Amino acid sequence: MALHQPGPAHAIPFKPALRCVRALVNFNILGQYRSYTPHTIAYMEDYLDQVHRMKDIFLQFQVTKGTQGNVDRQRKEIRRQRSAMREGAAPSLRRPISDDDRAEEINCVYT
Repeated sequence: MALHQPGPAHAIPFKPALRCVRALVNFNILGQYRSYTPHTIAYMEDYLDQVHRMKDIFLQFQVTKGTQGNVDRQRKEIRRQRSAMREGAAPSLRRPISDDDRAEEINCVYT
């Protein structure tokens, strides 16, 4: 949701991050030209300088070992709770519950 409609809390880092990505994309587009003039080279240098000046904005979104450890512990606890729920379910419902759990976990990881 934050990418589609960033709220005030996300807007502060979101705008500089977009500017950095935009400069990188512009640099890449210019890099695909077949020939260069002094003007296009100057544009490329400017875009590359912008990327280097603004790239630190992404460091705050870097996954640390502590964050990954918290995620792993939460996943383990959720799996334990789901397993307990399956054990209490009728045998005919265990397989569909397992399939739903697996689909939900995959959906959470990739969205």
